[in-house]
Amino acid sequence: MSGGKNPSLASPSSVGYFLDMPLTKNQIRDLRALSQKKFRDDSDLFLVEGSRLLREAVGSTFEIAEVYHTAAFGATAEGAKLLETLRRRASLREVTERELGSFSDTVNAQGIAAVLAQRHDSPSAMVKPGDGASSLVAVDALSDPGNLGSIIRTCDWFGMDGLLIGQNSVDLYNPKVVRSTMGGLFHLPVVQGVDLPVACTHAKELGYTIYATDPEGSAHFDRIPYASKSIIVFGNEAWGISDAVRASADTRVSIRRYGSAESLNVGVACGIVLSATRKLKE
Repeated sequence: MSGGKNPSLASPSSVGYFLDMPLTKNQIRDLRALSQKKFRDDSDLFLVEGSRLLREAVGSTFEIAEVYHTAAFGATAEGAKLLETLRRRASLREVTERELGSFSDTVNAQGIAAVLAQRHDSPSAMVKPGDGASSLVAVDALSDPGNLGSIIRTCDWFGMDGLLIGQNSVDLYNPKVVRSTMGGLFHLPVVQGVDLPVACTHAKELGYTIYATDPEGSAHFDRIPYASKSIIVFGNEAWGISDAVRASADTRVSIRRYGSAESLNVGVACGIVLSATRKLKE
C-alpha cells in the first residue's frame, strides 16, 4: 500500500479485486488502531466511513488504498453505484456487519469504510509569491476535533484557498475531524504541523497581510478592507492566539459582543469573519 507501513493492511496488487476471506485478527486490530494518532502516524493512513464522505473522497486526489463494505450496502442502488466507481481506484473487500463494526469509529457502522493514505503538503506550496490573490486561514493550537472540522467545512464553503494548522493542534486525520468536515477535507488544501510564527513571517515577505482574531482587537471584522493576499488566524478555544503569532499580525480583528456570553465558539467566529471577507470583496 503506497504510503502505508503496516503489512497487515497491504492491498492486493489488482485494483478492484474482491477478497472473500474473513479479516484476520491482526487486520482488525490494525484497522481499529487507526482511531489512534500514534498508529495513524506510524502507518501514514487514516480511516473514512460512510458513503457521503467516500463519494467526496473518490473525486479527490487522495489515494484510496482499501475499501470494506457489507453485502447489504452493495445490494442498494446507491451502494452499487459507489462501489463501481471505487473499484477503479482501490481494492474492494466484502466484510460482515460484525467485522465492519469491530473497527468502525461510529456507533452504527454505515456499511462502508475505507483506508486512505494521508497527504503531506508544505506551507510553502500554499503561501505563494507573486501578485495573485490568495486567501488563507490558519488555526493556532486548536484542540477540539469538532471545531477543526467545522472550520475546514466553513473554509470550503467560502472558497478559501487553503488552511494552515499550527503545531499542537488536534490531528487533521482524527476520525471526529474527518467526519465533521462533511467532505471539506477532500476539497480544501490543508497543511498541518505548521510553525505559524515562521509561516506568517515568511508570508509577509511574500506580500501577505496577517489578521489575528482577538477579542481585544481594535479593528472590527466587518470594517476592514481585507487584502487580496491574506491569512486570517483563529486561536485556541481557551487562550486564543499565542503571543508569537499575535506579534506577527498586521491587524488584530475582533467580533463585537452585544449580549452577555463570555465567549464565541471559534468555528462560529470563523464563519462570521469569512462571510465578511467575501461580502467586502464583492
